[in-house]
Amino acid sequence: MKILIYLLTFLLFFSPTTAKEFRIDLSDEGMKLLKKKGFGKKTIYTNGKDDKGYYLKAVADSGATGLGIEIENKELLKAMPFLNVTFKIEQDFSNIDQTTKDGHDWAARVMVGYGKKIGSKLLSLSHSSFLEEGFLQQSPWTKGSRDYVISNDKSGEWHTRKVNVKELLENTHNISFTNFLAIFSDSNNSKQKIIAYYRDIYFSDN
Repeated sequence: MKILIYLLTFLLFFSPTTAKEFRIDLSDEGMKLLKKKGFGKKTIYTNGKDDKGYYLKAVADSGATGLGIEIENKELLKAMPFLNVTFKIEQDFSNIDQTTKDGHDWAARVMVGYGKKIGSKLLSLSHSSFLEEGFLQQSPWTKGSRDYVISNDKSGEWHTRKVNVKELLENTHNISFTNFLAIFSDSNNSKQKIIAYYRDIYFSDN
């Protein structure tokens, strides 16, 4: 009986899982791999750690900078089509129209797609306090970029969203891969200050 209980305990805690994940590392070592890219005044990104692990804090005060990582595996979305993101918005914009050039800022968004100097096909998975979840538009600034609102949470608490980015990229840009992932909090158009947090950003198979 003791042997049987031992075997059951072993299987419960040590059996391999078939779930697939590809996580963005927000630890001190992982932050070294994230490259800064933007223009004008910079968004300030700092990482921290609590009882749930590492998180990223973004403070944008008329700034526009992202943190990005190259994804070399073009087959990634075939195996893991879902992107999971956990947000918390501490300070959001006050009354901006994100469908216009002057108001086209986002307190928190994660960008995927085909990134290159000319002919990019981008998808911004965004938080908005003003637009409904599921809202989709072509960026007023960039023909090859789409804004897709995945969060309208105004609680100021951590909240998680899961999105089938492979399906979205197929529907919006007719591509089935991403060659990068970028975290981008910006306020350069509205000239306001925002504070947002990110954690648990990862691709998964379900």
